[in-house]
Amino acid sequence: MTLGRLKWLAIVAPVGFLAALWALLHSVFFELHRFPAVLVVLGTTIVGISLFAFSVFAIVNRLERQILAQNEELEQRTHELEALLTVGRAASSSIELEELLDAAMDAILDVTKTDAAEVWLRSEPGELVLARHRGADEEAFAERTRLRDGEGLPGLTADSAAPLVVHDLPNDSRFVRARIKELGFHTYCGLPLRHRGEIVGVLGVASKDPNKLSSERELRLLTGIGEGVALAIENARLHGRVLDGAVLEERIRIARELHDGLAQVLGYINAQTLAVKRLLATGRDDEARNQLDAMEGAARNVYGDVREAILGLRVSLPRQGLVPALRQYLDEYQPMAGVRLSLDADEHVEALELQPAVEIQLLRIVQEALANVRKHANAGQATVRLALEGGQLTIEVVDDGQGFDPRLEGPTGWPRFGLQTMRERAQAVGGHFEVESERGAGTRVTVRLPVAQQEEAAHASAAR
Repeated sequence: MTLGRLKWLAIVAPVGFLAALWALLHSVFFELHRFPAVLVVLGTTIVGISLFAFSVFAIVNRLERQILAQNEELEQRTHELEALLTVGRAASSSIELEELLDAAMDAILDVTKTDAAEVWLRSEPGELVLARHRGADEEAFAERTRLRDGEGLPGLTADSAAPLVVHDLPNDSRFVRARIKELGFHTYCGLPLRHRGEIVGVLGVASKDPNKLSSERELRLLTGIGEGVALAIENARLHGRVLDGAVLEERIRIARELHDGLAQVLGYINAQTLAVKRLLATGRDDEARNQLDAMEGAARNVYGDVREAILGLRVSLPRQGLVPALRQYLDEYQPMAGVRLSLDADEHVEALELQPAVEIQLLRIVQEALANVRKHANAGQATVRLALEGGQLTIEVVDDGQGFDPRLEGPTGWPRFGLQTMRERAQAVGGHFEVESERGAGTRVTVRLPVAQQEEAAHASAAR
């Protein structure tokens, strides 16, 4: 019975019944018009209409219950799909593992109405480490943060590589965190996070309700979310390896440059030491004092270079993105540079994702430009500007210093100290490098980089 048919039945049936009764009273049962027979007819009519009305009401109630149940089912399925989509979006839009895990566990707690969720990750073969927790009683769940395979329910889940559901935690000796039992938790579900046949972690969901996580559908939902989480974990790890490789390569380059600079200065100081000894031996004290002053200046310069290189090594790991890394570098470099430094980056650059190797090269170009400001510009103010427009990233380092003539390749000044290195770094990532300067008017170093293909490469690198 549908609502449409029920509407017609509620109209047609009473009309048909009354029409049939009227016809019978005026033909076959004409004598029922007399009293008291008419009371019998009236009573029969009332009873019939009442029974019909109650029948219609019963059908309506049943249909309403069916519709309500269907709506609840549809709402639940929609909620589950939203949870899966939330995890999928987090996995595709973020390579930060912590953000992904938090989003996945928040979605699980919301859709399952459970109390707590946790993720254990492989730290080494045969061992799990508690990576993230969401929900109630975080301290109790952190009672144990490392488990061996086969130890505790998470360890048993990893060891068996199969889902494990327990509804009576207080009486289950396999669960090794006593404080969770004391807080009234009864249900625990452990799901292996598997990627290409390898267990990369365990997803745990806990509830104080002993009847939670009892349906096959809930377990299928958790399994689907777990598959997305496992893929995201592996992607984050691959991205970390790519980034670590780029950072290692860059640190080797910095170390080589630092070594070459130190070797030159030490060779100079060694030669000057011999010269000073000869000058002192011949009584030419003033000339010896001048040589010592020159050696002191060289030592001071190389000391500044070493401090600068150490800072560059420490900050040349832009896991948090190019703009945050630059902001951190400027904050730490300003006291060393003796120049007021500022960063001007639009919001589009803040959200830009580049390949790790590209981010590192751009960071090093800015670092070398600022090193030249410190050494040669005699400036009071320097600004790093980043803008994204028309698919092109523009980075500028502008100072108000004494400037120089870029056409000259003299023995001192900017051209000898890093311009060629910066140009090579820009060209290595597909960018264009230029310098604008004139004496007494400051200097502007500019790098322009097409970023559309860089963003695509960054996403492809994270997805591999």
